[in-house]
Amino acid sequence: MTKTQDYYKILGLRKEASLDEVKSAYKKLAKKYHPDLNKEQGSEEKFKEVLEAYQILSDPQKKSNYDQFGHASEGFSGFQGFEGQQDFDFSDIFGGFGGFSEFGSMADTLRQAFSSRNRTRNTSLRGTDLAVDLSLSFEEAAFGVEKNISVTRIEECSACKGKGGKGEETCVKCNGSGVLTENRRTPFGIFRTQTTCPKCGGNGKTIKNICKKCSGAGRLKAKKNIKIKIPAGIDSGNHLRMEGEGNAGSNGGQSGDLFIVIFVEPHKLFKRDGADIFTEVPISFAESALGTKLEVPILKGEATVKIPAGTQTDTIFRLSEKGIKKISEKGYGDEYVKVIIQTPKKLNKKQKKLFKELEKEEKLAKKRKNFFSKFRHSD
Repeated sequence: MTKTQDYYKILGLRKEASLDEVKSAYKKLAKKYHPDLNKEQGSEEKFKEVLEAYQILSDPQKKSNYDQFGHASEGFSGFQGFEGQQDFDFSDIFGGFGGFSEFGSMADTLRQAFSSRNRTRNTSLRGTDLAVDLSLSFEEAAFGVEKNISVTRIEECSACKGKGGKGEETCVKCNGSGVLTENRRTPFGIFRTQTTCPKCGGNGKTIKNICKKCSGAGRLKAKKNIKIKIPAGIDSGNHLRMEGEGNAGSNGGQSGDLFIVIFVEPHKLFKRDGADIFTEVPISFAESALGTKLEVPILKGEATVKIPAGTQTDTIFRLSEKGIKKISEKGYGDEYVKVIIQTPKKLNKKQKKLFKELEKEEKLAKKRKNFFSKFRHSD
């Protein structure tokens, strides 16, 4: 994306938008432009723009920096897909955040099934796909986790094995032809039209003994608990595909797939950019001047960082491979620790005395005065 574009404009939001509004706008647009759902030219680039805007505006610190400094404050590396899982075959878009819905809608699927309750289905049809949004904590995404999710889907009726009932008989409406013929007399002659018989669906036969459990639909809405294994290193926008866990097919057709779309919650200490993580640690004047060994948080416990004497505020130290596991390659990301020198707001008498003595020793005021005087004389 070009750095003249406004993240808020991309998501269609006001600058005062809440985190919930950012999430809602992101999900709506991500579904609209996801390259596996939208094959139009430019949709993939648009999806990347939407994801980039979301990753900045959903992070309080990045959002604050962006609001103040614009694109100059960013360290975003762009969209990174989930390797090996870019094979969507959706027939509709994702369901709502925190829930799930069928592609093609559960209501539409059942309505279609019940409209054909009295016909024999000779054509195998694949079941529609399902999607569920899954929120993970920062640690769960970093280390991987097993989750149990509950999915409401359409399953084959166990009583009739998906057939809708037992026995067949000739359709009384079309007399077994499967079509209805209508002759209409017009000034130009007699026109004959044929339509598929609505009672038997064009099969010429209807079910004699309708299944009471599914009322002839052959399928029923049911809830299923599914255990899924989330790999370490997964990030927001990635998805997992579970083959055959979607809606059941009809007349022996294969079931659709289940897609789990990941959203990772922010962390109190760490910020994430791909496999790298970032954190800030406060140090005192004395520690920055004299140097010290600093215990800093990492994903698993703590690590020691050697702070050399004379370290300035905002200095960044790199801890190799202390970040998050790389999901598409071997190894781990790095952790970056920024040290912030804290200026004491209140000093006791002893501290004041020490700082005054230090000020005399440093003689910085005199050096500063001499420095500026050179410029005055040069004029």
